[in-house]
Amino acid sequence: MRTVGDSLDLLLAELAAIAYCQPDGTFISTLEELRQWLVEMAQAGEAVCVDGLATRVQRPRSWANQKVLYDAKRHTHTAQGLAISTVHGDLLWLDGGWPGSCHEHIELAGLGGVLDEVEVASLLDRGFRGLAKARQHWHAPIGDRRTKDRLTDAQRAFNRLQAGLRALVEQAIAHLANAWSLRRWRGLLYRVRDVYRAAGALVCLGRWLHRVPT
Repeated sequence: MRTVGDSLDLLLAELAAIAYCQPDGTFISTLEELRQWLVEMAQAGEAVCVDGLATRVQRPRSWANQKVLYDAKRHTHTAQGLAISTVHGDLLWLDGGWPGSCHEHIELAGLGGVLDEVEVASLLDRGFRGLAKARQHWHAPIGDRRTKDRLTDAQRAFNRLQAGLRALVEQAIAHLANAWSLRRWRGLLYRVRDVYRAAGALVCLGRWLHRVPT
């Protein structure tokens, strides 16, 4: 496995530069290209799913650096990532590399501004409820574990519908989370953004490239 990790190190920059292949054979490589896709989806009445994921990184030596990377949810030192996909499970964007203690990575990634500008319907998990309250086009589940017994029938129906739509993006996230490059790679923090983008590019290529006419 160490040999595989060393091989990934040699290809990391090249893979990260490939960007994200789409069903029509085009690639999304910048936030501006992503915005154009989202504009078309908003005009067609389609929605996107936004979700976060994390990968472990090497623990720094000093406590000052350790507490920045410590992820209380996972009880380990991680770097956070963010993925956007369609409700059909097609990956549109993946970026990452922010410290595990950070809760505002959607803004650091520049995606908050893009989603606000386009106003495409966005389905998010409970972790984004605070941000979703001020945005009409962001939709997060209602309630939490403490209040789930006090929800109305309409609220429960809304949560079930959203969970059904998010199931497909969860599959896309599962592919990324299970990717050997994210599970086995234990590199330095400064390389982790390339790891996220390389894993996303490989997932997209494996899904669509063989269907593109030659």
